[in-house]
Amino acid sequence: MICDKSLNWSSILFVEDFFKDAKMIVIMNVLVIAAHPDDEVLGMGATIKKLSKQKHKIHLCVVSDGATTVKNKTKLMNQRKKACLQSGKVLGISTFDFLMLPDMRLDDTPQLEINLLLEKIIKKYNPSIVYTTPYSDFHKDHQKIHECTLVATRPASSNVKHVFSYEIPGTVKTTYNPTVFEDVSKEIKYKIRAFKFYSTEIKKFPHPRSIKSIENLAIHRGIESGLKVAEAFRLIHSIND
Repeated sequence: MICDKSLNWSSILFVEDFFKDAKMIVIMNVLVIAAHPDDEVLGMGATIKKLSKQKHKIHLCVVSDGATTVKNKTKLMNQRKKACLQSGKVLGISTFDFLMLPDMRLDDTPQLEINLLLEKIIKKYNPSIVYTTPYSDFHKDHQKIHECTLVATRPASSNVKHVFSYEIPGTVKTTYNPTVFEDVSKEIKYKIRAFKFYSTEIKKFPHPRSIKSIENLAIHRGIESGLKVAEAFRLIHSIND
């Protein structure tokens, strides 16, 4: 559902109404852009499952290699890539693209280089909808990919109609104020199941990346939107033909 906090409840629209014309016409290509392997699950794993159940084609692009400068960098890279493929199978992701740029150093990578890589992916799959990382948290990689997505999805250079940012649990520099809520009461179990493949990333409660915290955030977003369980998004731009 779409919910602007300046609107009253009579003004709220359901996301099914928002995209119903697109759904009636054709199965959509949906591109999910992640800075790291696991962003896609934490940010919108349940929504990915819901979209795949609706027969839309989900394409995942992971920008970084997912391994910081550690002693066994190659081993960790392989572990996280394997986890991404396994969790993606649970969620119904159709294709995977790993760009393998250096984790935690995307801010040092020329923006033009990332822009061109994302534009290439967008041309490859011609998505109607693109989901990307949030700009609101402290992680520089998330901020950088958010900015690059906005460039790569400009109407002048792509056919992308709708662009959203998803919410990643963690410390934020500014409050994440969602404008779109997706009912995922039937899909939240798949999100949890998929995240468990990322065993190196699961923390103990009350860490934001604990299983309990992920479930609690979904309940909180559900309460905000009048749903039992929800994932939250911000609408960046929408073009309706």
